[in-house]
Amino acid sequence: MTILVTGATGFIGSRVVLNLGKRQIPIVAADLDLDQNKSKLEKKYINLGFDKNLLTFEKLDITNEENIENLFSKYKFDCIINLAYGIGTICEENPLLASKINILGTTSIFEMLVKHKIRRLVFASSETVYGAKQSVFGNRPIKETDYTGIDNHHFTYGVMKLLNEFMAEKYIKKHGCSIAYTRPSVVFGYGRQNTAINWAEDFAAKPALGEVANLPFSKDNVDNWIYVEDCAEQLIRLALKDKLNFSSFNSGSETLDGHKLEATVKKFIPDAQINFLNEKTFTPLIDDQDDSRIRKEIDFIPRTFAEGVKCLIDEVRSSNQK
Repeated sequence: MTILVTGATGFIGSRVVLNLGKRQIPIVAADLDLDQNKSKLEKKYINLGFDKNLLTFEKLDITNEENIENLFSKYKFDCIINLAYGIGTICEENPLLASKINILGTTSIFEMLVKHKIRRLVFASSETVYGAKQSVFGNRPIKETDYTGIDNHHFTYGVMKLLNEFMAEKYIKKHGCSIAYTRPSVVFGYGRQNTAINWAEDFAAKPALGEVANLPFSKDNVDNWIYVEDCAEQLIRLALKDKLNFSSFNSGSETLDGHKLEATVKKFIPDAQINFLNEKTFTPLIDDQDDSRIRKEIDFIPRTFAEGVKCLIDEVRSSNQK
């Protein structure tokens, strides 16, 4: 039962690989970057005592159809966890390249799913498919059946994810294939690289190193947060489950404002310095998600925000020991 993980050396992808290693599942870890990030991931995998014979790395350019076809012809995959995506500023500053990666590339993976008769494809969508304003939905947790139009969107990234979801549903209906996707909220943890929300690491990582955390929103800002390990676990459980009842899933898992964020960090780092912007500055994201669907589907309860913050702090300090 070999699982293909694309975007395998990235923030979430690397956690997926390590989690699969713990389960002793054969993995093909595919990514465009097989230099420094590959070495880091491979070292962690081996240091955790996992069987190195179960992990194979392959270079994958998801914009190259020949490269994709060669990869799928070389292996027989049971399922795919697709995390190859252009994030951060690329969507705004280089929309042509972002479209090749995020739209053409993702659709090419859908094609491989059908052509090679693969049991399941799971990918990470985003809560940004719900747009940038909680007010559109009212003061309540947003459900998977909620939708807003293009006028309420802020991120090109989110609209690309919306198209991915639309295409996934087309493939499900036309070909009867099995595709599932999560809509992660603010994924926090250690190891983000040049993303639009590096503050989802900095809020606790910088205080853990004795530095000041400057956050681009007010203390009254509200967001839904999930720890990166739990985001990875959700994807894996959706990939491994025999039968799924739905295709779309909110990730959850805990909603809080800046006041609670600061209090949580100071629970572990009493002298933490966290600076917020003025009271009228908010993230261009929805505030709250209803994640009851995925909790029931995969029988998994993510850790609390406080538990995730403790994990983040411990990892930061361990990784930066001299």
